[in-house]
Amino acid sequence: MNLSLIIPNLLLPLGPNALLDRYQGLRLPALERLFARGLLQHGASCTLEAFLLTQFGVAEQQSVAPYTWRADGGSQDASYWLRADPVYLQAQRSQLALVDGAMLDITAHEADALCSSLNQHFVSDNLRFFPAHPTRWYVALDRSPELQTEPLTQVAGQAVNDRLPRGAKGQRWNQILNEAQMLLHTHPVNEAREQRGQALINSLWLWGGGTAQTLPPCSLHSIWADDALARGLAQSAQIAWHALPQQAETLLASAAPKANHWVILDGLRRAAWYSDDDAWRSGLAQLETHWIAPLLQALNSGRISGLTLYALNEKNLLTLHAKRAQRWYFWRRPRALAHYVSAN
Repeated sequence: MNLSLIIPNLLLPLGPNALLDRYQGLRLPALERLFARGLLQHGASCTLEAFLLTQFGVAEQQSVAPYTWRADGGSQDASYWLRADPVYLQAQRSQLALVDGAMLDITAHEADALCSSLNQHFVSDNLRFFPAHPTRWYVALDRSPELQTEPLTQVAGQAVNDRLPRGAKGQRWNQILNEAQMLLHTHPVNEAREQRGQALINSLWLWGGGTAQTLPPCSLHSIWADDALARGLAQSAQIAWHALPQQAETLLASAAPKANHWVILDGLRRAAWYSDDDAWRSGLAQLETHWIAPLLQALNSGRISGLTLYALNEKNLLTLHAKRAQRWYFWRRPRALAHYVSAN
């Protein structure tokens, strides 16, 4: 069995004013041993979405929507699909910061009601919104809208004033967004949310547009993930998909023994987006206990033959290849996780 772990934000980049405080006192023995014994390679920055689309041979790197649409139960057709996700734009001084839908506890009833009103409002524009998931909404178009958009995963927790849709039709789509914001602001759903003290669903974020393509053959046997894009790509490529279990032992007990498997451990992403260092450190501790330590033991015992780890963030891609024979590389002393950040 060969396992590949894809872990976004395993390493947090250090900005110009950042210190190593978030790494102080952080001990992860299994992860440190794995990094010490494996072969490391450095690459260019890579988001999870770009990594997955590249690995599956999707030429258009923004083409997220048609595959998450399929994961959410939609049919694979020739339409151009655009994500129109519900968000909260929070005023912060002269900027608007984006809070993604997963932070808003949106119910299916709320999503249906809001999209129904949007569809009534934009009927003359031939726009139809589909709330396939409470936090993943879609618009189907006959052709490309000629837009340049920013992925939601790159703007969550950040100021968005200068990151709105642009391009040949950017002005028109920003007008559509303004109309949608006015409708959402006075909607009964948001009035009820305000009375309950909940953040408003006061805007949409357009991104990830594209048309599904036929995917080339893939050597993967299965993908274990909760990520919607991974699930949609697996379905499109006719690869087995499994929901991510809570711990490695569950996967090891049920995965095909002589096959290649991907495991996407994306639990650190939201903590990184919103600069929540405490949540990030807590997530790392759980990752160490439930995944890295048992998988390292499985590698040392020969239960798995190879382990590849992809650590993705906005600054770089760090790839680690580990084989069972490397367990004897005792001269490679474990280093603290911060070492691999400062070395990039």
